[in-house]
Amino acid sequence: MDKRYPSDMQPPAYDPYEDEIELMDLLKVLWKWKYLILIGTLVCAVAAAVVSLNMTKVYGITTVLQPGMLKVTEDGKTVYIDSPENIKAVIETGALNGQVLKNVQFPDTEEQPTSVEFKVTIPKNTNALEVVYETPYVDIGLQIMKNLNEGLLERYNRIIKLYRETYEDDIRQKEKNVFAMNEKIAKLKNDISGAEAETAATIKKLNNQKSTLEAQIEAKKNQIKGLEQRIAEVESEIGRISKNSDLLISERNKFLGSKQTEHNILSAVIYSNTIQQNISYLNDLRSTINSTKSQIYETQSAIESLTNKIKDLAVQVENLKEQTRLKNESLASEVLAFENERKNILIDIQSLNFKKSQIENIQINKAPRRSESPVKPKTRLNVMLAGVVGLFLTVFLSFFVEYISKYRNRESDE
Repeated sequence: MDKRYPSDMQPPAYDPYEDEIELMDLLKVLWKWKYLILIGTLVCAVAAAVVSLNMTKVYGITTVLQPGMLKVTEDGKTVYIDSPENIKAVIETGALNGQVLKNVQFPDTEEQPTSVEFKVTIPKNTNALEVVYETPYVDIGLQIMKNLNEGLLERYNRIIKLYRETYEDDIRQKEKNVFAMNEKIAKLKNDISGAEAETAATIKKLNNQKSTLEAQIEAKKNQIKGLEQRIAEVESEIGRISKNSDLLISERNKFLGSKQTEHNILSAVIYSNTIQQNISYLNDLRSTINSTKSQIYETQSAIESLTNKIKDLAVQVENLKEQTRLKNESLASEVLAFENERKNILIDIQSLNFKKSQIENIQINKAPRRSESPVKPKTRLNVMLAGVVGLFLTVFLSFFVEYISKYRNRESDE
């Protein structure tokens, strides 16, 4: 039996630095198990590569959509047919599954799927939608994405049709208003032309009456000239007869102053009879002058009456022209008002046609196309992740094995 010393009965003194891990110790462990770490990492990476290469390749079918413009408000804001968020909800909730899966036959499947899962993203600061459908069947994916676009177009085409019909109704109503305006304008212009023609006819008639009256006045003036000439002739005759009478009276007085003989008495009687005849003739001539002057006065009165009638006709013509002018100005003002209203309506029609032409359905900015490389599996990423995981596992395993080895050596030493 071994002899024990008192010192052997006491526990070993505690070394506070015994459990400290030094960086060199870690590096030594890693260097010691470097082949394990390297081989483990390579095995994990190769395994991930083999698994990824044997997995079914999944391609991404992508299309980019954008809501069409519905109208532009008076303050310049654009109103779209729907918001990108609503369109996204329509796609993701499967509202178009019936349209999307129409005439689509998946291979190697007994029961056809009833829904399709799309990934929809809205790029920042845009109103576009990027729609992605992942499938190993590229042709089927393209068909599904095409059906999705057609379904969206058909869904929103009803709204577009409703808005266009509303614009078309407004356009038709305004075109009817334009037609009514054209009829009113044509009627007013006909009224203007009719008024001008009626006025021209009336003025022509009045002018004819005026010409007749002027002809009558001219005839009466000529008649007055004839009467005045007649008066002049009669006055000339009166002068001649008066001279003749004076001469006869002088001769008679001479005979009467001479010795009275039968011959002288007879001559005086003859002279007296002649003088009496001349006086009677002079009275007739003076009566003729008075009668002629009366005719002249009557003719002048008639001329004055005819002149007044001409003046009345002229006043009638001027009044008729003024009335026609005022009436035509009123009608022309109405025509101008209707033409301005028609112009405004035509501008409204152009605006409505422009708004109608601006209505757009869902815009397909990018047609469906597949990704250049498979989106699943991502072999490179899987290999890198597997390598990282293998590295950590082997490093952990190295430290664990080293710890177990040290623990056993410590027990054996004790």
